[in-house]
Amino acid sequence: MGLKYSSFAIRGTDISQFNGLIDWSKFTSVTHHICGIRMGFGIVADEQAEANWKAAKYKCNRMPYWYMDYYSNHMAGSAVNGLSDTEWGRRQAEKAWAMLKGDMEGIMWLDIENGNPRYADPLSKVRSRALAIAKAFLIRWKELSGKNAGIYCSLGLLSWFDAWFKTFQLWCAWYNESQTIENVRKAVKAEGWVGELLIWQYASHGAINGDGVQQGLNLGTEIKELDLNAWCGSISLYSQLWGGAPVVVTPEDETPVEDEPIDITDEFVSYVIDTGKLNIRALPTTNSKIVGSYLTGYQVNVEKSVDLGIGSVSGWKRIHDQQGYLAMDFLKLKG
Repeated sequence: MGLKYSSFAIRGTDISQFNGLIDWSKFTSVTHHICGIRMGFGIVADEQAEANWKAAKYKCNRMPYWYMDYYSNHMAGSAVNGLSDTEWGRRQAEKAWAMLKGDMEGIMWLDIENGNPRYADPLSKVRSRALAIAKAFLIRWKELSGKNAGIYCSLGLLSWFDAWFKTFQLWCAWYNESQTIENVRKAVKAEGWVGELLIWQYASHGAINGDGVQQGLNLGTEIKELDLNAWCGSISLYSQLWGGAPVVVTPEDETPVEDEPIDITDEFVSYVIDTGKLNIRALPTTNSKIVGSYLTGYQVNVEKSVDLGIGSVSGWKRIHDQQGYLAMDFLKLKG
């Protein structure tokens, strides 16, 4: 058995034109807290970038990624052949920013991986020029956006980078489902990476149930495969990155099913408030009316069932024998 997608508290996928046209009602029949969306490569927009970026808004927390072209400026017949590596990296960042500057969200990820061997040398053979392009992209992106981009690559590529890059936040691909998030952190650190590991891409097969059955087609894409990712950063950083933007969450049985009502019982469990002040909401959503609040340390009895609702990563608890819901992100079991 492989890993179950739902075993990760915060999880997500990533998509591009290769996933085809997406039926978003099917795609969101399971919970994707985050969704990486390929915006382009080189200075070319991904064919589905505009549609995917627009459609994903408010359905999941979006983060763009850009595939780094490290070969076209050294390719005979290319329109950019002869362009310096620094200028080529800058132009790619400028194209990315032009597409996103009015609606940027999350972190920009620079996708660094080997190109097609039919026209691209392996990164190991052209290390100097590829690093120059990557560095120029990252510097220019910060100049334009005011924020650092992160780096997406495989675990096996980490040793290829020099020290300057190893301070950046990381989205690491390692298709080994016998690992845990903590093991991935250790493996990244062992390669000398000092930037924070934020995301682990643990699979590309789309078998969200861990049973080997690929669900990409059932989830509304045009291929059976689907990249699967686990969030490895902190809850606070997650909240900072998306500024409390709503995340629409639906009940799931991991295979796409119709929504079922949450079963509320009379049983309850005791929690204490684990933040300075926690608002009581009329409904399980951060946008609903505030009907009261509790201060830190207060003990409260809540129903045992969880309503996934909107805007709380861990879900919502209904207060026992009283109107209102509390975000589980700020509750701690009474010890």
